[in-house]
Amino acid sequence: MRLRYWSMAAALSAAAVLSPGAPQTASDADVRAREYVQFLVQQLDQWTRDLPQVYNLAMVRPPVDVSALSEPEKAAAGNLRENVQRLTALSLSPALSQSKDLPVNAAFREQLEKTVQAAALVNAALGEQRFPEAIETDWAQIRTTLNSLAAIYKCSGLAVLEVPGPARNKQPAAVPAGALVGYVVDQRCAATGKSMWTNVACVQKCVRDGDKVVFVTEQGKVFQFATPDKIDADSYGQKVAVTGKTDGDTITVAALQIL
Repeated sequence: MRLRYWSMAAALSAAAVLSPGAPQTASDADVRAREYVQFLVQQLDQWTRDLPQVYNLAMVRPPVDVSALSEPEKAAAGNLRENVQRLTALSLSPALSQSKDLPVNAAFREQLEKTVQAAALVNAALGEQRFPEAIETDWAQIRTTLNSLAAIYKCSGLAVLEVPGPARNKQPAAVPAGALVGYVVDQRCAATGKSMWTNVACVQKCVRDGDKVVFVTEQGKVFQFATPDKIDADSYGQKVAVTGKTDGDTITVAALQIL
């Protein structure tokens, strides 16, 4: 599972940078400013790690209309991740990792500007199309972190765009008679609550790590799949309607429809 929250050490580090505390020498202030920049870059690196995968997956499913996105917008998440990796490498480079120059370094500022430009295309895409809620939530954190860095280096930041509403006049997919409605998740996520059932990246990672694929109903009842190898990875983290035969807590799938 991807790291979603600041570690205690990181949070304390940020608090130390931001709180005035005792009087500081110029050297102390330089160190704290550098550490704060590195802290923000670290958070940005963590939050964008899975973004290209979940963004690209979302583009091939409703309600996202990929034909309405420009080619740069389609490639935007991957480009952003590459720029964040370059920014991270710069912040950890021998020349800057222990230098008081980091908060004013021209090369770092230039790479930050490129990163913001790449992020602006993702920001635009999320402002034009309704992406899954998990992506929108993560993006709010990414945008806030980038804007904090942009403020330090006096760069232009990202606008907060209103998320489009649901498509008008679009009828929800009909649920077949007798079908069970729920989510295709890994066994661990099934037990952690509904907030994780639609976390596509987490489900994919847990399955890759060897966890079992299961079906959890809207009411929280967990069914084991009789033939889990036949469950398409495209359904991971998706709300689905399953028809088939149940035997206790096992379900043999006759048909599975993504809703």
